[in-house]
Amino acid sequence: MRKGLLVSLFVLIAGCTQGPDEPGPNEPVEQDEAFHPGLQYAGAIAIGNAGQPSIELSAPLFPDSVVFQQFQDASLYPTLSDADRDALLDDIRTFEQLVPLCAATHPAIKQQSPGGPPLTPAEIATNYDEVARCGYEDYGAKPYWVPEHVSDVDICSAKLGDDWRLPTEADVATLQESDFAFFQSTLAAQPGQDEFPVHFYYSLDVYVRGNDGALALGNLAPQTDHVVPLPVSGAAMNELYIGNGKPIGLRCLRLPSPAP
Repeated sequence: MRKGLLVSLFVLIAGCTQGPDEPGPNEPVEQDEAFHPGLQYAGAIAIGNAGQPSIELSAPLFPDSVVFQQFQDASLYPTLSDADRDALLDDIRTFEQLVPLCAATHPAIKQQSPGGPPLTPAEIATNYDEVARCGYEDYGAKPYWVPEHVSDVDICSAKLGDDWRLPTEADVATLQESDFAFFQSTLAAQPGQDEFPVHFYYSLDVYVRGNDGALALGNLAPQTDHVVPLPVSGAAMNELYIGNGKPIGLRCLRLPSPAP
């Protein structure tokens, strides 16, 4: 947590030297183009038509395993104050943060230039693969969460913005089998890129908020039970969940704002 705070202060100080319209050296540039369904520059999967997404499912957020490994001791998390739990947000990385960080050592990553042409779907797919590998190998970004932390803290809005949130069981119920099939086909890894550790970025097992308010396991692949109980409960909710090689990802949901 202390490391995350120092990094945040460094980024804040460095950012102050930039002009008001200039992105910082590690600040992502959003893709400026007409909307197309599928994988997006910022890592989300988007469904929609008529030039506007109707559903956006973010790339997985990954905690820094060096920091979170302390929670293999299930007795530690309950001792944290609310402030300590919020401070863990500094040790969670997003896809957008990793793109510029990883580009320095992974030359296949192509960044969007301000005012430049949009990246092609193939370039975006390559970025997705490269960020997945770099995040895991270079930055310790692994999909190992403390379930109670996912439940306690609004990680989605804190890391991605107020219009992002944890998917709910009700959200999943509104999706059609064609939507689940679209998620799966969009996240079909490129040949040779579907093995450890890149496969974590392609998992459709996600945390969702159940109708009863408790966390549940959502499966966004087609032709399956889409919401089932978590495989852990009780005191195990306070322990780092690794899942025998099948961890549960934290993906966030964004829906379009209702018309005024």
